[in-house]
Amino acid sequence: MRKIYLLFYLFTCVATALGQSQKQDRSADSFLNNLLENVNSVSKTDTILYKSTLNNYLENAKKSHQVTHIFNAYRFYALYESDPKVMHLYTDSLTQYAQKTKKTLNIIKAYQARSTVYYIEKNYKKTLEYELAALQLIDRDNQAYEYHKTLYSIGLTHFYLQQYHEASDYFGMARIYFESIDDYNHLRGYMNSILYEGLTASYLGNYDYSNQLLKTANERLSKIKADGRALEKAYLDYVYGLNLYHLKNNKESIKVLKGTLEEITKNEDYANEHNVYYYLGLNYHVLDQKEEAIDYFNRIDRVFKTKKYINLEIKNAYNYLITYYKELKNEEKELYYTNQFLNATIFLQNEYKHLSTVLHKQLDIKHLEAERKRLENSLRLKDLWLEMAFAGGGIIVIVFTVLLVQNYRKKKEYLKRYNELAALRKNTTIEEKAAAVISANTISLSIANTTEEDELEETVTVSPDEDKAVSKKTEKGFNAASIKTLDEILTHLDHFENNLDFLNSDISLNQLATLWNTNRSYLSTLINKYKGKGFTDYVNQLRIEYLLKNLEEDPNWKKYKIAYLAELLGFSSSRSFSNAFLKATGISPSFYIQKLQSEDEKD
Repeated sequence: MRKIYLLFYLFTCVATALGQSQKQDRSADSFLNNLLENVNSVSKTDTILYKSTLNNYLENAKKSHQVTHIFNAYRFYALYESDPKVMHLYTDSLTQYAQKTKKTLNIIKAYQARSTVYYIEKNYKKTLEYELAALQLIDRDNQAYEYHKTLYSIGLTHFYLQQYHEASDYFGMARIYFESIDDYNHLRGYMNSILYEGLTASYLGNYDYSNQLLKTANERLSKIKADGRALEKAYLDYVYGLNLYHLKNNKESIKVLKGTLEEITKNEDYANEHNVYYYLGLNYHVLDQKEEAIDYFNRIDRVFKTKKYINLEIKNAYNYLITYYKELKNEEKELYYTNQFLNATIFLQNEYKHLSTVLHKQLDIKHLEAERKRLENSLRLKDLWLEMAFAGGGIIVIVFTVLLVQNYRKKKEYLKRYNELAALRKNTTIEEKAAAVISANTISLSIANTTEEDELEETVTVSPDEDKAVSKKTEKGFNAASIKTLDEILTHLDHFENNLDFLNSDISLNQLATLWNTNRSYLSTLINKYKGKGFTDYVNQLRIEYLLKNLEEDPNWKKYKIAYLAELLGFSSSRSFSNAFLKATGISPSFYIQKLQSEDEKD
């Protein structure tokens, strides 16, 4: 008897515990349902409040170990985020908890969320993979609406993959189902399906069949709610306008397409708005009204610049723009639009990186190669970009960016040196200005590592034998028994400077030694000791200082070409003059003169 009581007592305890547990679960579930309602009631535009409410829901769901609510929270997160990388992280968790709920519907939702992320990335092949996986789990009989809605989504994916035959089949199956049931959700599904089926037929060249579909859809427009009817008609007319263009009824096509713009623009659908502009341009081009056509094609360029929008079809507007300005022999415009075409092509390559097969068909660059032969070297470089972009577009963008940065830094360094040199020359006497040139050059050496200095070669040179002789003489020091006294040599050097003999293009160390009746090694040693530099640098410094002085005092010198200045100063070429100037001042002569001219204009 005691055993029976004991068993009864244990049964009562267990039943009570289970009852309390179930009561707690119901209480937790009720609490989480309230939190879920809060999430649904908060506007997603209020980012801070929405995330706070959603996070509260997720944390409480985790504390209560309610896997269905955890799944719901991750689904909200996955579809709220805009960064595909973050979205993928949430869909990973979403898929994990979908499996834990052991509910087929949740697994379907997880697959659909994953396909949405891949759709945003324009990875349509992966989108299709997950849409098909979801379709296999949907019960066609008991979940007919969801099943055919998924068929429509698969049709869209095939459409964006430009697999129009497959897309047409899926749109057709969805249309037939949605047409069979008379309620508003099915009506919306029907209108969407028949619209894209008609558009797909147009892309396949079946214009008459497309028009038949559009006519059938128009007959059901009256069933669409009044506030959405005009927009629905605009999209149907858009496809009809495309068909009219292909059927060469251009004037009627223009009329129909223009009639769609108000509603499409009001809907802020700038993608289809510019598709309309493109076909308006095509119609006017066929009618040989080129100025009107160019106006519409220009709008394609504007939207690419402002919104970074372009697609594989309307990018061809640049072909018409380039051809138009080529006929006008306006190379500046032709170059601009060719550059824009190249930019658009590279953008499309990055935007549709998962569609390499489609890209190779659509982004044909043969016509650009023909144009490249007629354009300037800068355009040729950019054309080369495009050819290389298919193998490694990202690398080319990086290289171009590096070049821009280097050029910017170089100009910045030039400006810094110019200001330093100008300040030094302003605050020094005429006798001190020669030293100012070198002083400005020793402030910073960063620019000396540029390609230009690597190619330095002076006009005035010393032979290898003379260099060896100078080296030996320097090591041993001066001999008092020189041919000429030190004072006489220094006097000659003064006359050499004052009489501007350094401007003689044929001047050399050997010539001066002979002229002054002295030993060239001895003369070289004296110049090194008393002028603080070798013969070549000494002569070049005198020439550069002479140039700086004349640029300050005679406005005409600022008008001379680099080649003429090189000749006046005794240099053998423009290159040797530019190298000498760069070595002495740290900036190029053209930059220095341009800065002087710009300052004169300000004054």
